[in-house]
Amino acid sequence: MKNKRGDTYVTVCVFMLVIFMIFSAVFTFASAVTLIKVQQSNTEIVFDSFIANNSILIYNNIKMGKNATDGVKTAELTQTLVQFCSLTKNGTRYYCYDDEANELFNITAPTIGYLEEKQLELYVTYTMRVPIRFAGVSVATAVIPVNITAELRSKN
Repeated sequence: MKNKRGDTYVTVCVFMLVIFMIFSAVFTFASAVTLIKVQQSNTEIVFDSFIANNSILIYNNIKMGKNATDGVKTAELTQTLVQFCSLTKNGTRYYCYDDEANELFNITAPTIGYLEEKQLELYVTYTMRVPIRFAGVSVATAVIPVNITAELRSKN
């Protein structure tokens, strides 16, 4: 075979395929990071609202020496988060789906606690799972622990 002009087309095609695969991986990663940041931001909004609504009860618990969320309805936080983020409960997890009924992510039930004793510093924590898709097929699942803190300060 003396004519080797076709060989250069094969190497160019392979090179372009590798470049497009790298771009696909970068865009998939960026999409997953954006999804995580949006969910974390939505949780911060709901958690701040929850703390503001329950601030008197939380403050009274701390004044009485209780360093627990006794009396604070944590189910209220979960319900508000489910409504705000359009989540669907299935078993012990809460799922978010896209328009084509593909799972975007799921989270465990959030838990609330105090960071320091006798302080108005609370946290909410849950685990988020984001399926990583390639060509419409889930190839892996990213597991991200989410921990959000909030504190109330007096104006004194």
